[in-house]
Amino acid sequence: METRHIAFNDIRTRILGADFYPFRPKAKIGPRLNYAYTFIYIRSGSGFLVIDGKEYRAETRDLFCIEPGTPHAFAADEHDPMVHASVYADLLWDSTPKQKGDKRLNEYRFASYKPQLSADRVRFTDGIVLPAQTSIPAGADWLEPFLAVIRHFDSQEIGSAIRLRSLFESFVTGFARFLAYPFLPSDLRIRKMIDWMKSNLHESFQLADWAGTLQLSQPYLYELFRKETGTSPGQYFMLRKLEQAKTELRETNRSVTLIADKLGFASVHYFSRQFSGHFGESPNQYRKRMRGASELE
Repeated sequence: METRHIAFNDIRTRILGADFYPFRPKAKIGPRLNYAYTFIYIRSGSGFLVIDGKEYRAETRDLFCIEPGTPHAFAADEHDPMVHASVYADLLWDSTPKQKGDKRLNEYRFASYKPQLSADRVRFTDGIVLPAQTSIPAGADWLEPFLAVIRHFDSQEIGSAIRLRSLFESFVTGFARFLAYPFLPSDLRIRKMIDWMKSNLHESFQLADWAGTLQLSQPYLYELFRKETGTSPGQYFMLRKLEQAKTELRETNRSVTLIADKLGFASVHYFSRQFSGHFGESPNQYRKRMRGASELE
């Protein structure tokens, strides 16, 4: 298994597995390691996912993306167990020898996991990042192709692999657009928060302050924001800061240190870690690639 850096437009997916899986109450699966990208949409119910040691509450309309070779496990709610819609994909077509319908796309015995059989991980050079968890708003029409992949997975018709690829890439393109331009929140309180974020990128965001202003509890406001936008308030604000940083790097000669300070980062090192973690390259590398010139410091 390798990590490949490609443009988002260069993905060429091959679908290896797809199914609907209804959990029984309190059922547990895993931990296990996956051999391909695993996309899981919670069609109904609730439960928990543990991905690479981090626990996530799984609710209806949550979408999870698990990179190849990542330890993960599931636990269903005892009263309203979740139903998964799952798709396993190689984003580079032939980076794994695993074939469509392989029953061993997950390995439960970690010592038996074979990295050479795993699909490669992907880092997109144009800054697109597929989060581990995203809450999908009701009515997202780009999710329908994802569900269609599962419905048509067992088709033996001529060109079925091409059809599955077309459906999946339609979904993942819509997903990427949603991440870049989230739907306008319907809740006026969340709109107010987002408007403040856009106008105050140099400030620090404090959820407690907003909870007090809006007279809501912090946990409730956090979940309300996540349901409306698909991400947490802190993650949303960070991404807005980093998108502005990309603009500064492309269109000005300000130093990386000055940009970090202008956007309210505590240090240039913290800024660089966040930028690299989101976009797969350092601020200097991004500027050099976009402008085709040496960094001006």
